[in-house]
Amino acid sequence: MRQSPRRSKPANPRDDKSLLPSNKLSLRIISGIALAAGALALTYAGPLPFALMVTAFVAVMAWEWGRLVCSSGIDAAWAIQVGATAGGTLLAAWDCPGCGLLAIVAGTLAVFVLRRLDMGTAQSWWAATGVYYVGLPSIALVWIRSDPEFGWVAVLFIFITVWTTDTAAYIFGKSIGGPLLAPDISPKKTWAGFAGGLICATVLGSAVLIGVAGAQAWWPVIMLSAGVSLVSQAGDLGESSIKRLFGRKDSSGIIPGHGGVLDRVDGLVFAALTCAGLALVRAPEAPGYALVVWS
Repeated sequence: MRQSPRRSKPANPRDDKSLLPSNKLSLRIISGIALAAGALALTYAGPLPFALMVTAFVAVMAWEWGRLVCSSGIDAAWAIQVGATAGGTLLAAWDCPGCGLLAIVAGTLAVFVLRRLDMGTAQSWWAATGVYYVGLPSIALVWIRSDPEFGWVAVLFIFITVWTTDTAAYIFGKSIGGPLLAPDISPKKTWAGFAGGLICATVLGSAVLIGVAGAQAWWPVIMLSAGVSLVSQAGDLGESSIKRLFGRKDSSGIIPGHGGVLDRVDGLVFAALTCAGLALVRAPEAPGYALVVWS
């Protein structure tokens, strides 16, 4: 007896592995655009809305750091870290960055002592490191944004340069491939991505300083944009080495398609500190001016 041909089971799109990369990329793009738009809107709204946004991110980053280095969650050490970093950030917003730095120092010591009660010395220091790793760049950004005339443009420059570095490095690395940049630290980063991120960020960062801020001296602008891109990529590699040390791929999964907040601001950490250092040298009384006015 002839058997009727078996009807094939309708394909389930979820079973098609080829769709996953494009879906993940779409999710990454959508969430990235949403985060960037929200961050830019709050940055433009003024120093206080910007400081409140940074403070909210600080709380999440403190949780992610504890989860990363000592597998802890929301506990007393987390509360101290959030209190110190958020308090330091708000003190900087209220025109007292020095007080904010004191809060970071006190928080670092307090977290170390608390973790030392049930952990070894090395792991306790790693836990305490999160206070200034999260707190110092947060204070730096809020301090730069506090400049009433140039703070908005200065933070815009930092954001655009870091975001362009990250995005262009991802696109160039994926499309070109080639030799790996640091295979022992981050096995997916390539020299093509490094170069693409550097070039694109230098162009767009310079465009912000010249087109928006009206900077006239080209060479300082180009060097600053390239320098911020370089330290941003160094920050990316730095956090990758920390995650590798503790056997983690992402700091969390709170941002769809991206991982955690720490995963997205690793370059911003180093860039913010570098720009704040430059502002301290050039014009500490006007940090935004120090970054964007070149004549």
